This record gives sequence, structure tokens and C-alpha cells, in this order.
Amino acid sequence: MSLDLTSPEWSITVPQLIVFLTATVLLFADAFVPKDRHYTVLTGISLVGYVAAAVALIWQRDTDEATFDGLFRADGLTVFLTLTILVAAVLTVVTSASYVERLEGRMPLGEYYVLVAFATFGATLVAAAGDLVILFIGIELTSLATYVLAAFAVRRSTSLEGALKYFLLGAFASAILLYGMAWIYGATGSTSLDVIGEQLATMVAGQDDLDASLLLGMLLIIVGVGFKMAAVPFHFWTPDAYDGAPTPVTGYMSAIPKIAAFAAAIRLLVQGLAPLRDDWEIVIAVLALLTMVFGNVVAVSQRNIKRMLAYSSIAHTGYILAGFAAYDVTEGGTGFSTGGSDDGITSVLYYLIAYTVMNIGAFAVIAWVQHRGDGLTLDDFSGLARNNLPAATAMTVFMIALMGIPPTLGFYAKYYVIVALLRSDLLWLALAIVLMSAVSAFFYLRVVAVMFFNDPIEREKPFTSQTTPLLNVGIGGMAVATIVLGVWSSGIIDLAAEWSSALDVLAQATP
Repeated sequence: MSLDLTSPEWSITVPQLIVFLTATVLLFADAFVPKDRHYTVLTGISLVGYVAAAVALIWQRDTDEATFDGLFRADGLTVFLTLTILVAAVLTVVTSASYVERLEGRMPLGEYYVLVAFATFGATLVAAAGDLVILFIGIELTSLATYVLAAFAVRRSTSLEGALKYFLLGAFASAILLYGMAWIYGATGSTSLDVIGEQLATMVAGQDDLDASLLLGMLLIIVGVGFKMAAVPFHFWTPDAYDGAPTPVTGYMSAIPKIAAFAAAIRLLVQGLAPLRDDWEIVIAVLALLTMVFGNVVAVSQRNIKRMLAYSSIAHTGYILAGFAAYDVTEGGTGFSTGGSDDGITSVLYYLIAYTVMNIGAFAVIAWVQHRGDGLTLDDFSGLARNNLPAATAMTVFMIALMGIPPTLGFYAKYYVIVALLRSDLLWLALAIVLMSAVSAFFYLRVVAVMFFNDPIEREKPFTSQTTPLLNVGIGGMAVATIVLGVWSSGIIDLAAEWSSALDVLAQATP
């Protein structure tokens, strides 16, 4: 198979090129900008770069094009996923700057920003991938940078231990994912997701017997992306990696790699393997149930806040997978066709951006408390409302949002997933979300109760008023956004619903 790469359309790659340029500029700035100006200059470069990339997405809003012989796509799915990734990157910078500069032995800020930028770039490649090769390169670029970031607090053995577990298991998962892609390529003769979808659609429409290698490849792909998104039973790295990593890195790890993993899952299973939906739907549904049950039940026993949020993150992966299982296709008179129920994937996309804001916000409050000399246990939050009511209020907003209480983003995220499940006749999975949300109320509201009703503990260090202006603004902005964007969620849903343009080529090619 030959590729025609002679006339690429560079204009649709502008957002990704801006992120790559930002990473390159940060690399040189780290070398030539004086150390005493790193905080201001490098933070400014990062924020300007990500915002500029987000602005460039405006011109891709109604685009449905491909370039580099279909390797790179710009469609509704690309726009929404890339926007979510850039929002996560901006929030990561806002919550990281002062922490990296002052805590954990004053970690090198320039190297940190460069790694975050390259991880972000890799995630945006996954969001725009039209081919198995580009998709795998994007996932690995994000993963490699994340492995290093997880071990960034080199003076703590827990950071190195968590990163080593993450790296070793990640290497196995990457190999399994690549092996699955190889089976799909061997069965279809193409690495293009559109071509794979077209050939499978023809097989299903003609009632041909599917090659067993397709099902094997599908299962291997689910295992590979299941690790990246921390789905049970591929979650074992998560608690130690989250606990050991610097707190802002933990917030980043809970968002950008997870978004990239779900972007890969959508591209692979919905765009490429949609004709096999009846085969992978039940696997995804069972994974969703196991993941949400395990994450919530184990989180109940945690008194370390970061480990509690790690298991909470696993539970939310289950909720998002439930929306994924609600994706449906239609059977026309001439056979398989795409574009059935869009509600499932639309709810997944909405959940991703909601989860990004409220989860990074929760970790930002933890970082804020660490700035003031406290640790990471539940007791360290005792009486926080008496010491600083705004910080306790913000943490309360994030806790009730993660639990799914209206009118927050978290409530509408779960609401749209449940609606999609009911429309797809998956009542049992919708009931599981409701029951597990009730279980989660115990450990989320426990944090709120400790902050407002417990007496402040005697601390080895005084609860100082150390200034963290950028972090303060970030926490306040995320708390407000968690409520405001929940109340006015229609605009986000409308943008998320444009994802289906990613399947237009396949739909037109279906017999």
C-alpha cells in the first residue's frame, strides 16, 4: 500500500503545530532565560501557547477534512477532544507553577513544562488520528512524558516507586495494544481507520464470516487502552503512581492521559471497529460495571486524600465507559450503516471535560493545602473552613461535583450518560451508576464534614498565608466553572454532538 504525501493540507494541523512550537520554545527558553525569571516567562509561554492553540480550533469548528493521505483528521471529534486536552493543559500549568518552583526540593520548572507540552502534543495527535500508526505514536508520546513526570519528585522514594510500576505495566500495555493493531492490520490489509471500517461494514452487510483474528485484535486493543484509562482489572498502577507523583502531576495524570485513552478508544472502536459493536459492547459494559464498583468500594476505606481520589478516578473511568457502551448503530435495509444513536459518545465527551475541570480542581486544593505545610491525610483537612473558608468552599464544590449533585458539571455528566444508557436499553448499567454514586457520597462528603465540622488540628508548621496568586485564581475559576458550566451545559453538549462528523466518510462508503 502506497501513501500520497505530496500535497498535505497544513492548515488543518495548526492547533497541533502551535502546541509543538510551544514545546520547542519552552525547550530553548529553559536554556537561555535566567533562572530567576523562569516562573514568569515559562509560565507565560505555556499559557499563551495553549490558549493560542485553542483559539485556532475556532476555524476547524465546521471542518471535516483529512490530510497526509488520511493519517490526520480534522472533524468534530478532533475539535472537541483537542479543546478538552488544551483545557486540561492550561489547568495543569495554573496549578503547577508555584508548586514545582517552591515544593518538593524546587524541581526544574523548565523541564516540567517541556514534558507537559510534549505530552499534550501527543494527546492532540491521538485526537486527530486517522490511522493506527499516528494513533499509536500519539499515545506513546503522551505515555513516555507521563512516566517521567510521575517520577519528577526524585527525592521521594514513593515517587520513583510509583513511576517504575507505571512504566513497567505501561510497557506491557503498549506492546499488547500494538499487537492488537497488528492483528487488525493483518485481517484488513490497512492501517487507515476509515478503510478498516469500510471493509468491516462490507463483511457484516454481506453476512460474511468474520476472521477470528479480528476479534482477537479487538480484545487486545481493549486491554491496551483499558490500561491507559485505568479500567479494572488494568488499574494496578494507579494508586501508587497517583500517590507518589507530585500533586499537580497527579492532577495532570488523572486528566490528559485518560482523555488520550478515550480518544484512542473512540477512534479505534467507533470509527474503525463500529461494525463489530455487538461484539465489543458487552465487553465494555462489563468493564464499566467492574470499574465503577471496585473504584467506589475501595475508595471508602482510604484516608489518604490522593489515594482516595485515585480510586475515585478509577470509578469515574467506569462511568465514562458506561456512556461508551451506550453507543449504538443502526441496521438499514441494505445492511450496516453508521450514525445510530449519538447520545453515548456525546455523553462520553461531555463527561471528559466535566471530569477534567472538577478533578484537577480537587488536586489543586490539595496542592494549595500542601503549600501551607500540611500533608495528604484526611486529618490534615480538619477545620479547614475555620482557617480558610474559600479553600474549603472550593473543595466542597469539587467533592459534590464528583459525587454528582446538581447543579454541578458532575451531575449533568452522569445525567447524560444515564439518559444514553436508557435509550440503549442498558437499564442495569444505569442503575449501577445511581447505586455507586450513592456509595461515593460516603467518602466525598466525609471530606466536607472534616473541613467544616472537625476542630483544627495542631500543626507542626503554622497555617501561613503564603501567596499563591496563580493557584488561587485557578482554584476559584475551576470552582465557578464547575457550577456555571453545569447550569449552562447545552453549549457544551451541542459542541460534543458534532463528533459524529468523524464517521461521515464511512457512512458515505457503506453499501
